[in-house]
Amino acid sequence: MLLEPLTDALALVRDRIAHFEREFTNNEQQTRLSLVDPVLTALGWDPQDPSSVRVEFPVRQRKRNANSKADYALFASKQKPIAFVEAKSLGTELGLAQDQLFEYGTSESVPYAIATNGANWTVYKRERQGSDLLFKQLLAVSITEQPPTLVAIKLLSLWKGLLTSQSSIDRIAPALDGLDTATSINGKEPVLPPPNGNSQSEESLFTASDAVANGLKLHELILPDKTRVECRTFSSLLTSIVDWLHRTNRLDVELPWNPKTASYKAVLNSLPRHPNMDSMKSPKKIHSNLYLDTNYSRYDLCAIATMLLEQCRQNPSLVRILLVK
Repeated sequence: MLLEPLTDALALVRDRIAHFEREFTNNEQQTRLSLVDPVLTALGWDPQDPSSVRVEFPVRQRKRNANSKADYALFASKQKPIAFVEAKSLGTELGLAQDQLFEYGTSESVPYAIATNGANWTVYKRERQGSDLLFKQLLAVSITEQPPTLVAIKLLSLWKGLLTSQSSIDRIAPALDGLDTATSINGKEPVLPPPNGNSQSEESLFTASDAVANGLKLHELILPDKTRVECRTFSSLLTSIVDWLHRTNRLDVELPWNPKTASYKAVLNSLPRHPNMDSMKSPKKIHSNLYLDTNYSRYDLCAIATMLLEQCRQNPSLVRILLVK
């Protein structure tokens, strides 16, 4: 089945991000090799097969009157690529990749543009509106923040057999993009199943670290507005909470921010540095001007999340953690 190699590849990527996240941050080559290549291969685009994929593909840039290189060119035939893929290091905002892709696609008349940082994937279709060439977003997916089955179903629209049949992906991708963990199915909110049929329990943010110490594992984060996010580490727990606060315009603290006001370190800052200009040990880029330091124990990460929610006038007791044995 098509889903099996893809779900296996996605599980591999999630595991690598969980265990080697720092190695992928600011390392585009490692991100491509360890996170992007397995997904492309599972979708039928083998980076080692030049008849299907060519890396560092030369692209003309009209605006700059120069040549550049797309990270990957996906070929439906020997003559012309059907899509360009631009990959950035893990944690990088995809805005720059999108700008590059749109210029590449316009110059070379390539129909699709795909941006990724290993965890997040966004797909665009080149369209003409009057005299203008535009790129319309077809699909966006997060491997680390959405349920594995949902991610696999969404990314399946990039399978070689579908992408090369442009009419198929143009119909399928927008429908898949509407799927989300918060979407109701038959009037019921979908629940992310625990792995391997394990039993599950729901803990509050206050007790999650103790439950894990007693042998349970993090599985899913349920935020106050019922948003559900896959969560396997305490680092991703805090990251998801900060990201949610930022995306929903609830993040209301001055930067640099630290719950211990006398500390010279910053948990949140506009740069990946502390106020004394020492680099953060484990910075996560939440936004172009928002960085989070996650170099803390699981107890401290829970405490920091609690204090941040309280300072942003959010009730920490409404944050629930789904755990499994």
